[in-house]
Amino acid sequence: MTQREPPPLMLLMIEAAQSIGAVVTEAPEQLSGSRFNSEVLSDAIAGSTIDRRESDLPHHVAAATLDGIPVLFGMLDGSALKTSVDQQMRRYRNQATIARSWLGSDAPNLQLFVSAPSGALRDPAWRQLAAEIEADDRTCRKLVWLFEGSPTLDDAKGFFERTFIARPWPAEQLTQQLDSMANISLPIGWEEAIEDPDLDFSGLVERLIGLERGAPA
Repeated sequence: MTQREPPPLMLLMIEAAQSIGAVVTEAPEQLSGSRFNSEVLSDAIAGSTIDRRESDLPHHVAAATLDGIPVLFGMLDGSALKTSVDQQMRRYRNQATIARSWLGSDAPNLQLFVSAPSGALRDPAWRQLAAEIEADDRTCRKLVWLFEGSPTLDDAKGFFERTFIARPWPAEQLTQQLDSMANISLPIGWEEAIEDPDLDFSGLVERLIGLERGAPA
């Protein structure tokens, strides 16, 4: 079988994932390999080797773990012809099936991110095909990255806003919010009242109301 390579845009996607705060680690190389877990075990016992046709698996594929979730990265090429894209996605489904065989209990978490050709974002045919791919939940969850021209880091970060690693707010902003909450102080007398073991709920409410009105504790 021809040596398979990572998709050309994978490094950009990994950089984008890291820039928004995702923890990226290496995935087992078997996830993007050509053999099922059971086949490796069978070969070790029987001493034989099972081979696959080149048309069975994608030419460009690699794997990584994002925030603990296994992800396959791929690419679609050619024009927006359904027959061509369906054939390419068949290969990626086969690859996902192999990956799941190595993941054990983590298999249901597997996801597939594939990039479409440059200019696909403005092509209605590609947008329709992408929608069909993402609606197909066979084997694993799938997302298609559509972009125009030469994709940038910001384009890749925009894609990840649709994924499980999306952050609703920047990490720096979150830290500032938490710091500001930590600096909030209670009104005079409240902390002592809250920590008073002799006060039940009703007594605590009365004490706090009294403190607000300026009554002696």
